[in-house]
Amino acid sequence: MQNNPAVHLYDLTRRLRSTSGNGSPATLWAQALSIPVNHETTSLPLIPIIQGILAFLDLLNETERGMHELGFDDFYSEAFPPLRRVVQVSLSNLRANQPDLTRPITDETLTLLRVIAAEWEKKKPAPKIDEAVLKEIHAEAHDLFEAVKSAEFDGDLKRLILSLTSEIEQAIQQYRISGPESLKRALSLINLNIETLDKAKGNERAKIWWTRFYKVAVKFSELVKFVGDTRKTIEAISPLVRLVGGAPDEIAPVDLHHQNKP
Repeated sequence: MQNNPAVHLYDLTRRLRSTSGNGSPATLWAQALSIPVNHETTSLPLIPIIQGILAFLDLLNETERGMHELGFDDFYSEAFPPLRRVVQVSLSNLRANQPDLTRPITDETLTLLRVIAAEWEKKKPAPKIDEAVLKEIHAEAHDLFEAVKSAEFDGDLKRLILSLTSEIEQAIQQYRISGPESLKRALSLINLNIETLDKAKGNERAKIWWTRFYKVAVKFSELVKFVGDTRKTIEAISPLVRLVGGAPDEIAPVDLHHQNKP
């Protein structure tokens, strides 16, 4: 997937508009975001749905900011008010039946979004992320989370490693909605907690789990380091390297030469 938020925005908007008819906003967004629904109980997972709607709004704002930076003509921004209107109406009452919720999304709206995505790619070609590796890291993070849950070591460190491992999982899940920004936010959060994780160095039982987490985190960083501003990504993961002091033959070194390439 490319680091082009306009592509993600167009794809999600098209799916939202093609959802099956009327119904509650929660139902329509669950369909558009491919969020599983328990059909036996007809219960809707509202928290993931709300998170998805807010991620969609973040994606919209990111696309609009990027358009200004890339020098798009102002008339392209006409695509955004209808999308914000759908988000606002949706969040006003997720459970109520709201006929024609997606009516503001017209053919013209979709056409504008599609053109924006195409022009963005011309103005700012972006690298691609290996989705197979992304799935592999997601599986490793999930396995580590489950293993740490049943392990016995310092409670604060355990909760922190669980939290950060969960952040990696969620960032990868949100990647389909919000693109690479969710991955970079997860790296930033890891960096913010380095000092706390440093406590694991003096605890042999905790250090085993911290080392496992470190390897997942570095693998995660290697995947996203060429997305967007690579310098920020390198800075986000470098404290991990300093903290653990992994040997070069254990962890693939970060290639600083590439971070200055356009």
